[in-house]
Amino acid sequence: MGFLAFPAIVLAFAAGLLLTVGTSRVMLVERGVLRQRVRTLAAYTDTSEESRPPAAVRTERTGAASQGEWSARTALQLERAGLQLRVSEYLTLRLLAALLGFLLVTLISGGHPVGLVAAALVAVLSFMLPAFIVQALRARRVHKLNEQLEQMVSMVSNSLKAGFGLLQSLEQAAQQLSPPLSSELLRVIHETNVGATLEDALTALGERVESYDLDLIVTAILIQRTVGGNLAEILDNVGYTIRERVRIQGEVNTLTAQKKLSGAVIGLLPVAVVLLFFATSPDYMSVLFTHTAGRILLVTAVVLDLVGLLMIRRILTIEI
Repeated sequence: MGFLAFPAIVLAFAAGLLLTVGTSRVMLVERGVLRQRVRTLAAYTDTSEESRPPAAVRTERTGAASQGEWSARTALQLERAGLQLRVSEYLTLRLLAALLGFLLVTLISGGHPVGLVAAALVAVLSFMLPAFIVQALRARRVHKLNEQLEQMVSMVSNSLKAGFGLLQSLEQAAQQLSPPLSSELLRVIHETNVGATLEDALTALGERVESYDLDLIVTAILIQRTVGGNLAEILDNVGYTIRERVRIQGEVNTLTAQKKLSGAVIGLLPVAVVLLFFATSPDYMSVLFTHTAGRILLVTAVVLDLVGLLMIRRILTIEI
């Protein structure tokens, strides 16, 4: 461990320094975001079109982009995933994951030079792991929201046919639906109550959620409010389009189900082989855990297995 002591101390110090600097920087940017939100809400109190900033709700969310574009983009991704985390907290988690991954692999490899390279690779992967988790949560939230859109369109269309206004129809749909769509609709209503136009609130909703089906609905409403027409009939047509997309997506999922199962079997096959060899010949497999080269090979195998699973998943993900 003598060879390991000095690099480990240097890397730990560097990680702590980067963590402190990064956290302080992001916290300064977050203060800028709060100041921008206060200015935006103050602008809502002036109802004149000349004094109201264009796309005010969008400015509220990305007003600090000039102070920190990465921070603003990360805050938007966390919001899309439905996570109540600050950017500084998210950055801290990523840095801690990278540091723990590096130290763990370094201790397992015993400070071997090849082990340090593997530890650096694991640190990078550990730093990226929270980003993949956020992306998965965002995709799951969008999928759940998309499943509610057809019901929402039907509710809004029926309310419009009954003589209610669009804002009243959205409010009634929000009261009858469950999260995440209900919370998003309530946020649209809240933004209009504090002075934003319905067009700006709907545009912000589309940018915040990043759903193709929701973009269809928002675009149809915005066009109707510009050129006129029967909004209830337009929403019925949009609902039919969404149902057809869901049907086609179901057919695609059926056709790719076998390949997804094959990918899962291939990913779990090495684990099954290791367990089988442990049961039949434990002395033979113990080399992977007692020798430095075996530990390095074990870590490399796990990393490559995860990369293969991600590649298979990416190939089989077909957007309609």
